[in-house]
Amino acid sequence: MRRLLTALALTLSFVALSTQPATAATGTRWLVAPCAPGTKALWLPRVDKFGTDLNCATEQARAAAVKAAVDSGSPTRMMNVALAFAQQISDKSLTADSPCVLGAKGAIGEAFGTCVAA
Repeated sequence: MRRLLTALALTLSFVALSTQPATAATGTRWLVAPCAPGTKALWLPRVDKFGTDLNCATEQARAAAVKAAVDSGSPTRMMNVALAFAQQISDKSLTADSPCVLGAKGAIGEAFGTCVAA
C-alpha cells in the first residue's frame, strides 16, 4: 500500500508540474466506435513503459491489470495505474460533441473515441 501511495504522490506532482494541456482544435470531432458486447472503453496501465492505453476490455481484465501492476512493486507500473484511473475519471465528462485535440483518444460513455478532422 505504501508503494501505491508513493506512486500516486509522484503522479500528482507530475500532473501539477507538467505543462498546460493542449487546447481543443477547431474543425475536429470525436469519431465514436462502440466496443464489442461485454466490453467497454477502459484506460489500462502499460506493462513495459510509462503510460496508459485505451482499449475495449472488461472490468475483470482491468482489475487483473491493476493487480498485476501493484503486485509487481514497480513504481512506474503503479504510477500507470494512478494515471489510468485519473484518465477514466476525466473521460466521464466527454460526449461525442465535446471539443477535442486532433489524434486524442477518449472513453466516450462505454465507446472508444478518437479525435479526427471534421
